[in-house]
Amino acid sequence: MSKSVKLYQVSRKIHKWTGLVLSVFFMFIAVTGLVLVYMLPLGVADELRAGKEAGPGQAISMEKVVSIATSQDLPGAESAEDIFRIEYRPSANVYQVRFNNGQSVQIDVSTGKVLSTNPDYSTFLITLHDGSFFGDWYRYSILTMTGLSLILLSFSGYYMFGYPLYKRLMAKKSNLNMRW
Repeated sequence: MSKSVKLYQVSRKIHKWTGLVLSVFFMFIAVTGLVLVYMLPLGVADELRAGKEAGPGQAISMEKVVSIATSQDLPGAESAEDIFRIEYRPSANVYQVRFNNGQSVQIDVSTGKVLSTNPDYSTFLITLHDGSFFGDWYRYSILTMTGLSLILLSFSGYYMFGYPLYKRLMAKKSNLNMRW
């Protein structure tokens, strides 16, 4: 048996078993990614409310944003340490304060008025998708292995697709040379 045939057979085995084992992770990443893409149409994300139009110089201070957000009597959202992140959305003139416990507060940038307090499913979905929900060990070991394996699967798939084509082309070329 030639080296190229052996390589082809090994490539098929690696491709099959790597794909089977890691398909769970691929599906998990794909499903959470699709839900993230279609959060608004699916009703998973809280729609962004629009704040009062104002210039950047009229924005309330970050201390005021933290004070307003933590005074909303949301469970597990009492201090600045409970805040996961604060996002500024210039298109709507809104601060979106996301808490570690999955709550979210939207605050008008210029007036400080609370526009919405709702559960924040998008942060939960993002942490699931990027692996940080499970901890750094998952993120840096499992997701790294999954990404590298996807590269391996791609190359073995290219080889498994290209090798038979190459063999057929060589056979046709050899048949043409024999006829002359």
